[in-house]
Amino acid sequence: MTDKAPDQNPPAAGQLSGDLAAGDAQPSQTPPSATESGTGGGITAWNNDKRVTALWSINQNRNSWVYINGVGWKRLSAASDSANLALTVLAANAKQSRTNYTYRDESDGLIHESYVW
Repeated sequence: MTDKAPDQNPPAAGQLSGDLAAGDAQPSQTPPSATESGTGGGITAWNNDKRVTALWSINQNRNSWVYINGVGWKRLSAASDSANLALTVLAANAKQSRTNYTYRDESDGLIHESYVW
């Protein structure tokens, strides 16, 4: 299993993937490091009223990521299969319905709890 974050950004709102020129295929932004995002110092913080704009996973156990608008890629908790699946379903619902996504950012940089409404 790898802890490497997804390396692509979702297309901007209203932009289709077919609209990109061949030279525009590389990502323009990388996920923030633990020190940049404020999670390196052991701080737990709630992030309210965010939007999920992309999901990413691979055929590995407990390896799911969400792209949060204005934040970047965040990995979902890998504590258990059921927790990872539940968080993935919540994020997928938030993306599909384009609704409020509130999550708890832990010191390990993972999302361990989220609310969608």
